[in-house]
Amino acid sequence: MSLLEAFVSLVILGLTAAGYLDVFQSGASAAAQAAEWTHLVADAESAMEAAALGDALQAQQAIDAPDEGYTRRVDVRPFNEDVSDVVVTVTSPRGTVFALHRLVRTSPQVAGVRP
Repeated sequence: MSLLEAFVSLVILGLTAAGYLDVFQSGASAAAQAAEWTHLVADAESAMEAAALGDALQAQQAIDAPDEGYTRRVDVRPFNEDVSDVVVTVTSPRGTVFALHRLVRTSPQVAGVRP
């Protein structure tokens, strides 16, 4: 085996190792992003459920508690006379934003009769 062959085999080995390290780094980054999105969606869904049950103020106060740098906002906008648009926006420390919209009935109907 000549010196040139040994050098070429070391270069090939180094490029292969660098490729594997890049794959592992990409996998770890994807896992971290998935965890961040899971946290964003879970926070938004829990706030939406509280707001949809008619307790938007309590949902906003519970959400305002500091949680690892995440910020949350609950907005209730009138859509028409019986329906409101509830928007929950959650922002991660890295600046990723997730907004969840839901139309919620604002006035109760009993057996199809308006109060």
